[in-house]
Amino acid sequence: MAVWSPSARYTPANIRAGGFTLDHGGDSLLISILLLIHVGGAIIGFGPSFTFALLGPMAAKAGPNGGVTLMEAMVAIEKRLILPVAMVTQPLSGLALIFVAGYSTAFFSHTWLWVALLLYAAGFYLAILVQTPRIEKMIHLAKAGPPTPEFGALGKKTAQLGPVITVILTAIIVLMVTKPGG
Repeated sequence: MAVWSPSARYTPANIRAGGFTLDHGGDSLLISILLLIHVGGAIIGFGPSFTFALLGPMAAKAGPNGGVTLMEAMVAIEKRLILPVAMVTQPLSGLALIFVAGYSTAFFSHTWLWVALLLYAAGFYLAILVQTPRIEKMIHLAKAGPPTPEFGALGKKTAQLGPVITVILTAIIVLMVTKPGG
């Protein structure tokens, strides 16, 4: 395995082996571009979701108007930034990487990859189909009048699920970076 340098290029064989090479031919440029898109998408698309751990508690302390504004900001970030990346950029660049880099061969031998994909599906489901609708309902309830028991229950559920989604996302990042078991 060669040591990485600015001129290093990826090749399917070296990516499967977890290393780098100075080979400038083949699919290395395409793989480099796909990795840039995939990593950039992860940073731009999912990075802001880590702020939700701060914004949620701030919304609870901000009072009715400030709390609603913060929750609306969280939903806007989710729908306008995270969702497009989660539905388009990451799946397409990830699938392209799987095939171009050769991970489709003996796919289930790459445990880190299929576990990360399962976690991605679970995290996507929890964030988009469970958490966001709960926050949207909280916004609706807060605009309708004073806090209700339903609002409090939803707040408690979102506060419990948020860290679970963050742990899932963090686990995916760790798996993608470290590729345990190669």
